[in-house]
Amino acid sequence: MNFTPTPGQKVLLLWGASVGEDILVDTVNTLREKVGQQGSVAVENIERLLVSCHAVSSFDVVLCGLPSPGAVTHPTEVLSEIARLLRPGGKLVLREPVTTEDINSEHKIRSSAKLASALKLSGFVDIGEPHEFPLPASQLSELKKELEIEEGTVSLMEVCARKPNFEVGSTIKLNFAKKGRSKSDENTSKIWTLSADDTLDEDVELIDSDQLLDEEDLKKPDPESLKASCDGAKKRKACKNCTCGLAEKLEQEKEPIPQSNTSACGNCYLGDAFRCASCPYLGMPAFKPGEKIVLNDRQLKADV
Repeated sequence: MNFTPTPGQKVLLLWGASVGEDILVDTVNTLREKVGQQGSVAVENIERLLVSCHAVSSFDVVLCGLPSPGAVTHPTEVLSEIARLLRPGGKLVLREPVTTEDINSEHKIRSSAKLASALKLSGFVDIGEPHEFPLPASQLSELKKELEIEEGTVSLMEVCARKPNFEVGSTIKLNFAKKGRSKSDENTSKIWTLSADDTLDEDVELIDSDQLLDEEDLKKPDPESLKASCDGAKKRKACKNCTCGLAEKLEQEKEPIPQSNTSACGNCYLGDAFRCASCPYLGMPAFKPGEKIVLNDRQLKADV
């Protein structure tokens, strides 16, 4: 094991169902010797961890799958629960069988890279490099049989991680109060401030603002250049408050609406007897409403 508990620490040991009783007892006795009388060692089956009644931030160290060669896997919900039980800055050491080949999703086993990713998503930091825990060929064969894996390479990896130095859900108040101005800030503001009593250095040449403009800048622009441009494909339209003269120009370009001769009384088709003195049909023969009027040659000739 790359990490050894120190005296006075509280340790939680998680074990799987396939671990023998004698191996589990030896592991617990070894841990108790490490932590001493001031420390403590708690034992919990990993399958019962989610329904256990351990308080938040109860342990300094959590050890998972150390009694080998148990095929202990750590789902995301288990890793999140371990993060809840660890104190800020607490250590996690776990052993989990991993594979270097892609296996169907129905198997719980994963690669070492996916194991590190699961630890990050559960809130752990300072995730160390996985170290292979050596096992005899017979134990590796039993491990693959327990995981129901017939093909692929399986190895037992040990990974260390740490909980951040703050509790999950903790908050901190940000102070946005303005700090007092330092002496350097006051000196800086004085550099850019001039009062009426300040005198200018006579050696400093001031730029004449009239020299910033040349003759081209002073020329009055052509009114035609200020009018709205038109590419011919789009209809020109003057602004609401047009001042360039486009609105007047468009008003002049409007085509006059042809005025048709209309009857005021509606009896023009009956003949001159029913027409008024200003009737446009005066002198024309009677016609039916809507009929096209055709004049003969005599009516088209002027009277001599």
